[in-house]
Amino acid sequence: MKATRDLIAGLMFSGTGLAALIIARNYPFGTTLNMGAGYFPTIVSALILAFGATLVIQEMIKGNGPALGDIAWRPLFIITGAVVGFALLIDTGGLIPAVAFLVAVSWFADPARKWRHLPIQIAVGILVPILIFRVGLKMPINLWAF
Repeated sequence: MKATRDLIAGLMFSGTGLAALIIARNYPFGTTLNMGAGYFPTIVSALILAFGATLVIQEMIKGNGPALGDIAWRPLFIITGAVVGFALLIDTGGLIPAVAFLVAVSWFADPARKWRHLPIQIAVGILVPILIFRVGLKMPINLWAF
């Protein structure tokens, strides 16, 4: 069996879903009406695991997916660094600097990037989580911690 994009993606989804399920197993699950801390992570992890397993099974049966090909290392490292930076900044700096960092650094991964789009992407990237988490869900997320 050759390593195809779908097979590798399916294995990555399956591994991520399984790892998240293992982490979430110690959280209280609760019920649908009274959700515990582990309810949402368990459901999402199971869906990711199922999606990954479906990709792997389809690829094993059909086996006609596109070849893996070359890996775009530059965008891979840039996006990974942006996500790590976001994770480090969200607690120490707050939501606004963390999202601004994530969007600005990730912007460099796109070879067709345009400077005039960056401020709009940062503004939307900051506004959407504020509207969802602070306004909609009323979560006490720190916006600015510096």
